[in-house]
Amino acid sequence: MAVLKRVFSDRVLWIAGAAAILTSIFISPPQLMDINWKTLASLLSMMIIIQIYDYLDFLKYYAAYMTHKAKTTRQMMFMLASLAFFGAMFLTNDVTILTLVPLFYQLSKHIKVNPIFPVIIIAMAANLGSIFTPFGNTHNLFLLTHFNLGIKQFFIMSTPITIVTFIAVFLVTRFFPKDPIELSELPAVELNIPSLTLTVAVTIVIFLGIFSVIPMWGSLIAALLLVIFINPHILESVDYSIVLIFMCFFIAVGNINREPAIVNNLHQFLQTRTSTYLTSIITSQFISNVPTTILVSKFSKYVHAIFLGTNIGGLGTVVGSLANLLAFKQYRFFFKKDPGKYLLYFSLINFAMLIIIGTIGYFLIDFGI
Repeated sequence: MAVLKRVFSDRVLWIAGAAAILTSIFISPPQLMDINWKTLASLLSMMIIIQIYDYLDFLKYYAAYMTHKAKTTRQMMFMLASLAFFGAMFLTNDVTILTLVPLFYQLSKHIKVNPIFPVIIIAMAANLGSIFTPFGNTHNLFLLTHFNLGIKQFFIMSTPITIVTFIAVFLVTRFFPKDPIELSELPAVELNIPSLTLTVAVTIVIFLGIFSVIPMWGSLIAALLLVIFINPHILESVDYSIVLIFMCFFIAVGNINREPAIVNNLHQFLQTRTSTYLTSIITSQFISNVPTTILVSKFSKYVHAIFLGTNIGGLGTVVGSLANLLAFKQYRFFFKKDPGKYLLYFSLINFAMLIIIGTIGYFLIDFGI
């Protein structure tokens, strides 16, 4: 019951559901062929495996270990930003934020720093690091299956921008002072090595399914068997709303795709790499990068421009990526002060990064697929 309450309290799901219903009524009846079942199976598999890693305290272990080594505020922020960046590659930007913002709340009791900036940096680093892998961002999985990309093709797209964004994250952390800190009071975290080893093995199976080396349904079964073996209650923490949101957007975009007037206008608007790239960034600022990816992919063949535009489009407004909203909620929950200042500084920092990284991305779109 708690799972259903959590799923149906998701406002994005309500928006996606409304889009599916309205387009079904006023444009075209829905069809099952509009739903990309491989994407949904991939998403569910990854949601399960990510929750297993979270249950095993995988990221918390490395966060506790690395932050214990920090001697200054600047070192600590670089370690947190690096953990967010690399952790999001494998555990998604959402889970990374849910892990590291509470950890920073504990750290903030021992250091003198305005909590607004560290939370913004954690969110930004998680968004940028999640670009590198298919499962860092949920819409990357969709692009992978929709365009039937291979391993080499995907990492040709993701590697250059990942290098650029990590340099950007590193430079941002240089603005923090070198004030000395002492974090010895923080508790250590222990890992369950046998369970973690088994989870890594199943992760490889899921990875093979995502890249069509083995059937995706086999990977989903492997993930389900693993979670039942480790702890079936983990299934109660899986974010099923993500799967339903994708299903609703598949239906809505499929309905729109059967309206000739809309299709013709969108095709004309997305005829070049540049227009596809800019449209992906701008649209993400208003409706988030997940629905933007599904919408633009139906009307443009320029996968690299869509990939860069929607991932970079996670910067900017607080709705550019759902992870941004999650970080804002986490900030309000733990720190309970100055939400207006948070949004102001978030916008200033994110739009500055959007302009810088967006400009670099513009010159990268011609070197992809």
